[in-house]
Amino acid sequence: MFNKFKTTPNNDTPESLVAETPTSDDVVIASPEISPAAVTTSVTPTAATPKSNGMMGMLQSNVSKPSILSEGFYFKGELSARGAIHVEGSLNGQVQVDELTIGSRGQVDGIVNCKNLHIKGRFSGTATCEELTVTSSATLDGHVVYKTLSVQKGAAIKGELLLAK
Repeated sequence: MFNKFKTTPNNDTPESLVAETPTSDDVVIASPEISPAAVTTSVTPTAATPKSNGMMGMLQSNVSKPSILSEGFYFKGELSARGAIHVEGSLNGQVQVDELTIGSRGQVDGIVNCKNLHIKGRFSGTATCEELTVTSSATLDGHVVYKTLSVQKGAAIKGELLLAK
């Protein structure tokens, strides 16, 4: 692969080039004819600077932002995604996401598997999550298995809430 050169003092000459094993991310441009002071190290790209390659680049750069099912939008079927989904419309079916937020005008009916489930609107069905938050405006009708639970005063809960071990 590439060799990384650095300058070190040597008894024979004022400075000499010594080869060093590169790391996997290092790219070095060097030439033996160039003085050691002129050796240039290039900067490697990081994940914080995604390449712009159309729609896929936009989708990859927005992984941390939630996808939104707006009010008036109805989705029926199977939904699987990394990251967060925010529902203000209606979602009916199987859902597999990292974080699901059901907004105050949102409604979800079906089977949900996620890390965080935040209910402000209506949920009906079966869910498995690590963290369950039920706000005062929420209506929950179903069976939910959780590890951490937070319920605000005024929430309507009908069904089972089971602590996972």
